[in-house]
Amino acid sequence: MAIDRLRFANIERFGKLVKSWATGKNYLADGNSYVIPGDLEEFRRQNAEAQTGVHIPDWAKKIKFVACEPDTIVIRVPPKHMIEDSEERLSENGATYPIPDMYKKIFGGLDPVIAKEQLLDFHASRIGEYTSNLCL
Repeated sequence: MAIDRLRFANIERFGKLVKSWATGKNYLADGNSYVIPGDLEEFRRQNAEAQTGVHIPDWAKKIKFVACEPDTIVIRVPPKHMIEDSEERLSENGATYPIPDMYKKIFGGLDPVIAKEQLLDFHASRIGEYTSNLCL
């Protein structure tokens, strides 16, 4: 069974919310004040104000923020069960690699066509990308 994931209907607005937390400037230009939330309920409230269309899975009971320092590399290590869930879904017959909607706007509205034997390698590349990216 696929694990429910954190999702945003408007990832651009969520990105602006994150930029607001990081800089103290309101990138949403909506008159609200955004500081890094202290708990999941505050995270939920700020996302509602920012109109990100957040979907928080039922299994999420708390939230952790890691504010990066300019001289520190931060590697986000994903939970084992989520990697295994993704690998299982990608191993099913007819599986495609789901990409965020923001990429679909650029790539013709479709998930990329990736040969079955390359799906897990692409998955590993995506994990490497999101665990090491810092703002670009």
